[in-house]
Amino acid sequence: MDPHSQDNPVDDPAGAEVDELLMAVTRDGFTLRYCNGPRQPTVIVGTYDWGDWVDLVVIRGIDDVVSARVLTASVTDVFAPELAVWVYVGEAKQALRALLDLPHPDHPQAPTTSAPAPRSLHVPVARQSPVTVRPPSALAARTRQMRLGAALLADTAGIQNRNGMIR
Repeated sequence: MDPHSQDNPVDDPAGAEVDELLMAVTRDGFTLRYCNGPRQPTVIVGTYDWGDWVDLVVIRGIDDVVSARVLTASVTDVFAPELAVWVYVGEAKQALRALLDLPHPDHPQAPTTSAPAPRSLHVPVARQSPVTVRPPSALAARTRQMRLGAALLADTAGIQNRNGMIR
C-alpha cells in the first residue's frame, strides 16, 4: 500500500474520523466480534448489553454499516437479531455517530416500538467463521452506562413523574 495514497486513513480526514468513532465505540464498552479474525475481518459486529436491550453495530465496510437497538429477548444469536426498536443504515461516520448519540434506554426519548429487524443486521453463518471476540475492559464496560446515565439524569432532572415528585 502506498502511504501517500488517498486511501491511506492517515492522509484521509474522513478515514481518521471513522477510526476515531470506532475507537469511541470500543471505549464505550462494546464487545467486538471480528469475523474472519482481527487481522482481516470481513465483518465486525459490536454489541453493548443493557439487560432488556442490546445496542448493536454491524460493519461490513466504510460505506456499509448498520447500527441498531434490539430487544434482548430477540437476540438468541447476535448475528441474526429478530426485533429492533431503532435502526440506522449508512456510511460508517454517520452510523457510528448515530449509535454513540442514541439515548439511554430509560430516557423518555429512547425508542421503544419494536419492528422486525432488517436483514442487513444479519451476518450469514458462512461469513462468521472464525470469530475472534474482544470483550471490553471492566472500566470500558461501564463507560456507556455512566455516560448515557449522566445524560439521562441531566435531561430529566426537572421532569415531574406521575406522582408529582421531581426526579
